[in-house]
Amino acid sequence: MTQDALTPFGGLVPWAAYTRHIGIAEKLAADCPVKRTSPNAAPVYDIIQSFMLTALTDGRRFSHVERLREDPTIPELFGMESVVGDDTVRRFFKSVDPVLGAEWIARNLKPMWGALPDRIILDWDSTVQPKYGHQEGAEIGYNPGKPGRRSFHPLLGVVSGTRLCPAYRFRSGDTVTATQWKEAMEDAQRWLGERHVWLNRGDLGLGHDAVMSWHEQGASRPMFLFKLKLTSGVRAALHRVPAEAWQGPNVLGAWQVAEGRLTLHGWKQERRVVFSRQLQGLVPSEKSGELWDKNKHEFAVYVTSLPLEINAWQILQYYRERADTENVFDELKNQWGFSGFCAKSRATTELAARLLLMVYNLWVLFVRFIVPHKHTEAKRGRRWFLLIAARLVQSGRQKEVQVSIRGGWAEQLRDGYLRLHDWIRTTAPQLKTAIPVPS
Repeated sequence: MTQDALTPFGGLVPWAAYTRHIGIAEKLAADCPVKRTSPNAAPVYDIIQSFMLTALTDGRRFSHVERLREDPTIPELFGMESVVGDDTVRRFFKSVDPVLGAEWIARNLKPMWGALPDRIILDWDSTVQPKYGHQEGAEIGYNPGKPGRRSFHPLLGVVSGTRLCPAYRFRSGDTVTATQWKEAMEDAQRWLGERHVWLNRGDLGLGHDAVMSWHEQGASRPMFLFKLKLTSGVRAALHRVPAEAWQGPNVLGAWQVAEGRLTLHGWKQERRVVFSRQLQGLVPSEKSGELWDKNKHEFAVYVTSLPLEINAWQILQYYRERADTENVFDELKNQWGFSGFCAKSRATTELAARLLLMVYNLWVLFVRFIVPHKHTEAKRGRRWFLLIAARLVQSGRQKEVQVSIRGGWAEQLRDGYLRLHDWIRTTAPQLKTAIPVPS
C-alpha cells in the first residue's frame, strides 16, 4: 500500500510541459471574450483545461469531465485550482457568442499554423451528425444513415499530408457541402495568416459554378480540383471522348485518362476537365441484350483550374491523395467524440467542437515528437502515450510525478520525451522546466 496519489494518466506529464510551453490555455483565458465578475466563478483557465483534458482522455460527453475530478495529480500538473464540473463547462460555453468564440479561438491558434508548409493543399469535406433531442441548429436534411433524423452538417478543411484541421464551420442539417463554403474559406485564409492555400480539393459536393467562380476571380486565389457528379451532361461528354484520346492500356484493372474542355448547364464559362476510367470486365452480348460484347468501366470526372503543365495523370494522383481526409473524419467521429459534446444551445455545441478540434490538432503535433515518421491515431496513441501508471510524490516542499514503465517501449518513449524536451529548450532557451523521462 502507498499513501501517494496515483494516476493512470502518467502521459499527461509531457503533455503538460508541451501545452504549457505553447501557452494556449493561458492565452485563451487571458483573451476570453466573456468577463466573469463573480468572486465565486471558476477561473476561465480551469474551465478550458478541464474540457481540453476531457477531450484528450477520450471523453464524449460533458459529463465525462467527472472522470478527472478525483485525480489529485491533474491540478498539480496544470496549475489549476480544481477540475470543474460539467455544469460549469456548459454554462461558460453558452455565455460565449458563437462569432466571438470562433474569432477568439482562431486568434490564439495562429502560432500553431507555423508548423504548416508555406504552400498548402486544403481538402474540404462535410459530415452528417445525427441528433436525438431538441438541439438548436439540428434540422432535417441529407442523412443516409438515419433518414428523416435531424442533424448537424459541419464543414471541415484538412491540410493535406499533415492531418491538421484549421478550418471548421458549424452548419445545420438542412445544408449541402457547398453551403457557406465561401465564408469558411475566407475565414481559413484569414486565420492561416502567411500560409498560402495553393489548391482546394473537394468531392462531388463542391463542383458548383459559384465555388469555382470564386477561385477564378483573381490570380491570388487558390486553384481548385473537384470531382464532378456523373450527371447526364457529364455522361454525354464521356461518350464523346474518342477512343484514341484515352491514355494508358485498356486492360483489366488499369486506369485510363483523357482531357477536354466542358461547359455544363449552369456554368458561366468553359473549364478544363479530366476523364478517367477503369476497365472492370466484359459484359457478354447475351447478358447485355446487345448484338456485341461490351466493356464495363468505372468512370470518374474531375474539373480543375490547375495549369496544363500538370498533366492528366498527375491530376488523377492529386485527387487520390485526398482520400486521407476520410481517415481524419473517421478518427474525429469515432475516436475524438466530434459528434458528442452536444447541448441544447448552439453556442455550447459549437464552442465545444472548436475546442475539441484544437485539442486534436495539438495532439497530432505532440504525438509526432514521439513517433516522428507516421501518424498514430488516438485509439492507439492514448493507450501508448497517456495510459501510463504514475504517482505523485511529495518530499518536503517538492512534488514530482514518477512514471513507471519498463522494457523496450521505455526506450522509445524516452527518445520521444527527449525530442520534445529539446524542442522546448531550443524554442525557449530561458525555460528551465524539464520534462521528466521514465526511469
